[in-house]
Amino acid sequence: MIDPFRFLIHLMKYGRHLSFCGRLRRIVTVEWVRPYIKAANRILEVGAGDGQTTCFLARRFQNKDFVVCEKNEKQLEKLSGRMQKKRLRNVRVVKGSLAECEELGLFDFLFAVDVLEHIEDDYAALVQMKALLKSGDNLFLHVPACGVDVFDDPDHVRPGYEQEGLSALLAKAGFEIKRMEYTFGRRGVDYHHSRIHLSKFRRAMVHLLDLADDAKVKSSIGVVATKAGL
Repeated sequence: MIDPFRFLIHLMKYGRHLSFCGRLRRIVTVEWVRPYIKAANRILEVGAGDGQTTCFLARRFQNKDFVVCEKNEKQLEKLSGRMQKKRLRNVRVVKGSLAECEELGLFDFLFAVDVLEHIEDDYAALVQMKALLKSGDNLFLHVPACGVDVFDDPDHVRPGYEQEGLSALLAKAGFEIKRMEYTFGRRGVDYHHSRIHLSKFRRAMVHLLDLADDAKVKSSIGVVATKAGL
């Protein structure tokens, strides 16, 4: 569970993006990956979209080397523009998929946010991710859970994941799970896809209530997994 007070600080200071979904995913991702970024030197984001998460991290960890890979042309244009605007010198943009990253060597940390549900052969993708990590290094995944209609997307090749099935898939690909939790709650489902322009205070209250909701809707799954030794 994310600490509510740290979450509030993140939301009030950094939650400025107009897309509710993008903002919430970024805050959740940053909260999960921050300790692993601190311990890593080379970080890869797979399916980076418009690059807002890596851009946020790269500005705050300027002594780290980041690589982002994305194959969607429109997203690549936004991503490249964002990196140029922020004048980030510690980020390399790779056009394509995981295969294009193999020649870049090994990474200390890898993360993919709402990517796996778009990939037909998710097992093969996880095996590729594992090959880009050294033994003992970590992977962060964020995926939709099954049965939440708000996440329906024509680009998804599956409706989502159950924790048990995702655990089995990661184990088969050669990962050991360190942490797995549902991330968004009932109010998150109601609001994080909304375009309603709420004040920062009201947004913070919505998501703090979400975190405290005992009847938590199983809407998305976050997982940190370690590459198992040979």
